[in-house]
Amino acid sequence: MSTSHPKPLPPNGLRDGLQGRYDRWWTETIGKIRAGDVELDPLLASGTLDQRRGLTVIARPSLEVRQRVTAWLCELRRLEPEQYYYTASELHLTVLSLFTATVHPEPFFAQKELYLAAVDAALRQAASMRIEFVGATVSPGAVMIQGFFDSVLLNDLRDGLREQLQERGLAGGVDQRYRLETAHMTVARFRAPLRDGERFAAVLAQSRSRVFGATVIRSLSLVENDWYMSRQVTRTARRYQLTGST
Repeated sequence: MSTSHPKPLPPNGLRDGLQGRYDRWWTETIGKIRAGDVELDPLLASGTLDQRRGLTVIARPSLEVRQRVTAWLCELRRLEPEQYYYTASELHLTVLSLFTATVHPEPFFAQKELYLAAVDAALRQAASMRIEFVGATVSPGAVMIQGFFDSVLLNDLRDGLREQLQERGLAGGVDQRYRLETAHMTVARFRAPLRDGERFAAVLAQSRSRVFGATVIRSLSLVENDWYMSRQVTRTARRYQLTGST
């Protein structure tokens, strides 16, 4: 996935804008997967424990979505068992990484109270929102579920978080890889060469419109996490109930 900052989504046609981005990721990558040219995660490939830690605001998908995604991942695992697949408890939607997971998180965690204050302020009156999960897309290193929203609530919430971090001098770690404005869920990563890239790509193509369900996000969590949001590492620092309905 490109690390450049894409243009902001237009206020209208949000779903079309999201689909356009997911389609670009797909078009740029599926040929490489078909040819077996995937980007292997060096840490996963080596089996080394991830020492990177970050601080992230996340949402969890509904039970229905988790069950459907997990069932689909079982299908993928039968084709490519060596790859890394997220468990149901690890599935998440990243709202915003307050700083990207790093092997040197100490300077960031030393300001944890400031981070908490920023998130508290940004989410004080945040409203619940609905996300639909439909179809798969890919990057050179991962498989993702496409998420769609029809209002500006999610990206307004992200902008509010960015503003509160900026006010407290904490914005340096935000959007380091790319400016997050989509609602995708990463569900698998490549850690070994593909057994059969043609077959794997074909199954992914068959899943481009697969329906995984919808989630009304009524709460968010601020978590301490590694790069993969691993169950054994991730710790919840604070939970936030969202107001209103969608």
